[in-house]
Amino acid sequence: MKALVSQEVQQPAFFTRERIAAYSSALLVGQIIVIGVWVVSCWLLHSRYVPPPGLDFRVFWSASFISIHQGAIAAFNPDLLHAVENTLLQGTGVESPCALWVYPPPFQLLIFPLAILPYPAAYALFCGASIACCLLACAPLMKSRPLPWAAVIAFPGIWVATIHGQNSLITLALAAGALGLLEKRPVAAGVCAGLLVIKPQLAPIFPLLFLFGRNFKAFFAAAVTAALLCLMSGIVFGAPLWLRFSEMAAWFSSAVQNNYANLWDAMPTVFAIARHSGASIAVAYALHAFVALGSLLFTITIWLRKPHSSLAKAAAVTTALLIPTYLLYYDLAWLLLPILYLAEDLRKSRGPARAEYIVAVLAWLAPLASLITWFMPFKSRWAAVLLVVLMVIVARRFLQENRL
Repeated sequence: MKALVSQEVQQPAFFTRERIAAYSSALLVGQIIVIGVWVVSCWLLHSRYVPPPGLDFRVFWSASFISIHQGAIAAFNPDLLHAVENTLLQGTGVESPCALWVYPPPFQLLIFPLAILPYPAAYALFCGASIACCLLACAPLMKSRPLPWAAVIAFPGIWVATIHGQNSLITLALAAGALGLLEKRPVAAGVCAGLLVIKPQLAPIFPLLFLFGRNFKAFFAAAVTAALLCLMSGIVFGAPLWLRFSEMAAWFSSAVQNNYANLWDAMPTVFAIARHSGASIAVAYALHAFVALGSLLFTITIWLRKPHSSLAKAAAVTTALLIPTYLLYYDLAWLLLPILYLAEDLRKSRGPARAEYIVAVLAWLAPLASLITWFMPFKSRWAAVLLVVLMVIVARRFLQENRL
C-alpha cells in the first residue's frame, strides 16, 4: 500500500513536464540570443563599448599569457595582469578594472596553456568544454528523467557561468562525479573530489562525508589526488609560487572582510549579509558559522542514514555552497545538482510538494536573478536566504519520509 501511495506525488498543475519544457526552451533561446548578439557585436561588428565576453575568463587568459612569457609568479602582479587584460579591450573604448589573480597553483596549472590560442578561440574552447562537462555529469541523473532535458540545458547557471567564462561548470561536474560515482566507483569519486582543489572553498564537504560514511577508498583517493595536483604544480612552477599565493590569499581574505571592490554585493553568503547590515567581522563569522554548521550537521545525519539517497546528495551540495564565506553568484551554477536531486525525490515520493516545487523554481532562476539584481539596490546577497530555505526544504522532506 505504501509503495502505491508513494507514486502519487501531488504535483501542482502549473509544473507539468510540458510546461517546464516549454518555458525552459523559451528562456534558453533568449539566453543564447543575448550571448550571440554580444559575440557578434564584439568580434564581427567590432562595436564600440562592447567588451569581449568572459569577464573572468579575461583574467584566466591574461594569467596564462603572463605565466607563459614571464613566469607563473608574475601572474600575481596586478599591474602586469591589468596591462595584458587591457590589450584584449583595445578598440572597444572600455578599460578593465584592476584585475587580481588569487587562484591556487593547481588551477593555474590547469589554465596555463590557454594563451597558446587567441582569446576568442580559447574562450570558445573553455566554455564549450565546460558546458560539455556539466551536461555529461548530469546525464546519469537524467536517466530517471526527473526533469526535461530542456530545463537542464536552459538552466541559467550554465549561461551565467558562460558569460563570465568562470570555472563553475567544471567544478559542478566534479561535484556530480564525487557524489554520483561514490556507491559503485569510490576511487573515481575520490579523484573527482580531490580535483576540487582547484576551487578549495567548495571542497571541504566531500572528504568529511567520505569519512563519516566510511568511504575510505574515496577519502584516500581524494587526499592523494589533491596532494599530487599540488605537488605537480609545485614541481612545474616552483615552491615560491605557493608562497606568493599564500600571501595573496591572506591579503584577499582581509579585503573580502572589508568589502574590497564592493564584493559583498555579489556574494550570496550569510557573512556578506551580516557585514552589509553592520555586523562586526567576528559577529558575521559567528552567524555564518552557525548556519553552515547547522547545515553540515544535518547533512552528516542524513548521510549516515541514507548516504546514497537523492536527499543526502541535495543536502551535500547545498551545504557545500553554505560553508564558504566567500562565494560569488556565478557559483550558484552548482544549484543545478540539488534541483535535480530534489526533483528525483519528488518523482518517487509522496506528500505535499507545492513548497518544494516553488523553491526548486526559485533556485533554478537564482543565478540569472542574482546577475540581474547585482545592478539593483538589494544586489545578489539575497540568494543566501534561498540557500538556507532550500536546505530547510530538504530537511523537511527527509523528516517526512522517515516518519512514514
